[in-house]
Amino acid sequence: MVRTAAAEQFLLISMWCSGTQQPLQFCITLLFTVLNSIVVDNARNSHEYFQLLCRLLNFACSSGCPLPTADTLLNKEIEWLKKVRDNVRETGESQVDEAVLEGHLGIARELLSFMSPEKRFEIGSDERKGINLIKELVEDFVFPASRLMVRLQQTGELEDSGDAGGSLTIPVCASPPTTNAAFDLLVALCDHCVPNMQLLVQMLTDMFYSDREEPLVEWDYLPPVGPRHPKGFVGLKNAGATCYMNSVLQQLYMIASIRTGLLAAEGAATDLNEDFSGEDRPEGEGNMESSDNDCNDEKSGLEESRKEYNIGILKQVQAIFGHLAYSKLQYYVPRGLWKHFKLQGEPVNLREQQDAVEFFMSLVESIDEALKALGQEQLMGKILGGSYSDQKICKGCPHRYSKEEPFSVISVDIRNHSNLIDSLEQYVKGELLEGADAYHCEKCNKKVETVKRLCVKKLPPVLAIQLKRFEYDFERVCAMKFNDYFEFPRDLDMNPYTVAGLAKLEGEDIDRDYEATKPEVCTRYQLSGIVVHSGQASGGHYYSYILHRHTDGTCKWYKFDDNEVSECKMEDEEEMKTQCFGGDYMGEVFDHMLKRMSYRRQKRWWNAYMLFYTRLDASNEDTAPLAKSLDELTLSPIFL
Repeated sequence: MVRTAAAEQFLLISMWCSGTQQPLQFCITLLFTVLNSIVVDNARNSHEYFQLLCRLLNFACSSGCPLPTADTLLNKEIEWLKKVRDNVRETGESQVDEAVLEGHLGIARELLSFMSPEKRFEIGSDERKGINLIKELVEDFVFPASRLMVRLQQTGELEDSGDAGGSLTIPVCASPPTTNAAFDLLVALCDHCVPNMQLLVQMLTDMFYSDREEPLVEWDYLPPVGPRHPKGFVGLKNAGATCYMNSVLQQLYMIASIRTGLLAAEGAATDLNEDFSGEDRPEGEGNMESSDNDCNDEKSGLEESRKEYNIGILKQVQAIFGHLAYSKLQYYVPRGLWKHFKLQGEPVNLREQQDAVEFFMSLVESIDEALKALGQEQLMGKILGGSYSDQKICKGCPHRYSKEEPFSVISVDIRNHSNLIDSLEQYVKGELLEGADAYHCEKCNKKVETVKRLCVKKLPPVLAIQLKRFEYDFERVCAMKFNDYFEFPRDLDMNPYTVAGLAKLEGEDIDRDYEATKPEVCTRYQLSGIVVHSGQASGGHYYSYILHRHTDGTCKWYKFDDNEVSECKMEDEEEMKTQCFGGDYMGEVFDHMLKRMSYRRQKRWWNAYMLFYTRLDASNEDTAPLAKSLDELTLSPIFL
């Protein structure tokens, strides 16, 4: 408000407080002297400065006020814009504030008003001068991806197939204000300059209208998919009831070791011409299976069919992760996974909601089986897989028995428990087998009272926990959801629920067959992801909250709700309680008897269903044999 008022006063002083043009020229010169100093230091607050300078330049041109340095100033602006373009090509970032970029584009636009049509031609499209500002604005500042597509269609090649970071497709203008400023500059270049307009029209035609069978009939056409936020994440399209897929896929993608490991896995996608879009194709297109292949499939049997299915799942997940990493669109449509995924051997109905945990376990199993079939390490089991110890501790004799069982999710009860710690304590407490249910001790050859319990033997780097909010009611013949209050900590120590922790607590020796882990093994975890279910057991909606650690070490929570990804305040304890713990709250409802609004206690039908905890010592180095750096990966000239 203060800066806006000050700018208005400067404008009045320069334009109307003197009968000469000297104050106007002085203010313009003064503002240009601080352009590369004070403005740079206060980039985020520079919008009013640029707005004032552009208005002064516009008034100077319209009032006939001479500006002898206009030619020099415009050349400096063009040099500055090209320097920013070079930074984007080298690093993938402009390294300047959006307000500053928008301002410089605006200054260049106003300075063009002082130029003759001949000069605009030299700057915009005269190849002899080598400036080619129109070409650079279109291809680098606004539509770099379209430039690559035109080249691909014309030559069958990309400019640089080794552009792993995708910097050639990153526009310099990555926000609506800067994009609009670039468009305004293009319009200014074409004003009273026919050659410039001809070049711009030809470029836009090649990019967007060259292969269109039917002309556009709609004016002001709005694209169905918006752009990706410059520093944000890509969402996933919901096909109707596939939110259970999206919430789990985003959780897995945001685990860095899983993301890099799966993208680096080779052998699944071997056909460069394979279509990952999942769209229906006309007969005769795509890969056609020969009769020989059909015979081979029959001979291979169910095992070979299952292998092909698992590898297909891996391919589709790789395609999804690739788009989540590099797409410039707001969201990706995972049609390939929709068509390929099966639950319990049957294709899924895209408009019928499934259980997120069931999908998670099926997906993890399929990916690991695919990696195993390709001769690679089972990454999902390494990161998400732990093991139970099914213990039977005899009370009437000194013997004890244990059996190791793998797990990828720990399922805990929420009923009759108010928090995760209480539920885990009950989880490892076990039950007493006595009387007719007494356990037969093989070593004593008799039945003895025995404590049967399940505890954790091996902890995974990323621990997934299911909160058992769903149960099938056989009397009502329907599924039930429990919205009971259940809280969970941000920091969790799993030591009291492990074989070693319980043995130490009870003063007993660890099982002989238990390979004692190193004393320094970490059992402490930090909450890193939450899958929330909103609604009833018969239907509802899944979405995820995920903690992202930035390169500078700071952490920020994000909400992944299908195609919408936004920052959230999950670091706030009250927000966590409101959004994830369930229970009751006082809500305002309309009382039909009293004919007015009143407060009543209601259930929070949105609450946490899955939790992801990351072990504090977990690092990407665990997957070094399999995972390559994303910077080392290359993109083939075939778009997924």
